[in-house]
Amino acid sequence: MECGILGPLTINGIEVSELLTAPKPRNVLAMLMVEPNRAVSTTALIQELWDERPPRSALTTLQTYILQLRRMLGEIGQSQGRLGRDVLVTRVPGYLLRANPAQHDLRQYEQLVALGQKALAQGAPARASELLTKALGMWRGEPMSDIRHGPLLAPQVRRLEESRLVATELRIEAEMQLGRHHEVLSDLAVLVANNPMHEGFRAQHMLALFRAGRLSAALDSFHQFRHTLVSDLGLEPSTRLRDLHHAILAS
Repeated sequence: MECGILGPLTINGIEVSELLTAPKPRNVLAMLMVEPNRAVSTTALIQELWDERPPRSALTTLQTYILQLRRMLGEIGQSQGRLGRDVLVTRVPGYLLRANPAQHDLRQYEQLVALGQKALAQGAPARASELLTKALGMWRGEPMSDIRHGPLLAPQVRRLEESRLVATELRIEAEMQLGRHHEVLSDLAVLVANNPMHEGFRAQHMLALFRAGRLSAALDSFHQFRHTLVSDLGLEPSTRLRDLHHAILAS
């Protein structure tokens, strides 16, 4: 059964919001999909659904949601001869969703990023670029964008978004090692605009501009970043970025 969380929740390519209209069962499914093949405790599920103010009927209501999810998963898995209770199993201290890592977009994405990072470290930027581009291409939008994130899912979403930024920075590094400075400039312009405090993207933007023969623009990029940093946080750029600025000044 194919699971997707790098965008709206999907099961076998079908958006879960089309199958489940109630929001809370979708949150339960999201919690289980984020941690496939691992038991998620009933305590964690109840906290995600009701935070610190669960009703007295919380456990009974959760069990009802589990039955709804099993029914839905059973209907989807009929063609494969799988029952809902075979996919969503009771496992102390809660419930576990069985999923093949090869059919889970997050697990595939994480594997591709790890391989891309390793290739980059081993001096194979072309292979790294290929792997990281494939990984980033798996994103369909904001992670789990069709549900209202509770206190446990919200940090998971932030973690995934940060992972996406790391993978993007690695891909651009691979492209720059291949001499594709002109090609990445448009991407970097968008990235520094959307992430004005991200020093890694700023350094790449400055270096790409310099290597593309745009010395003045590279220096302007540094001064824009420094102005934003000082104005908003009262901080100076890191030693790494200042050293890059001096190196560009010295050509």
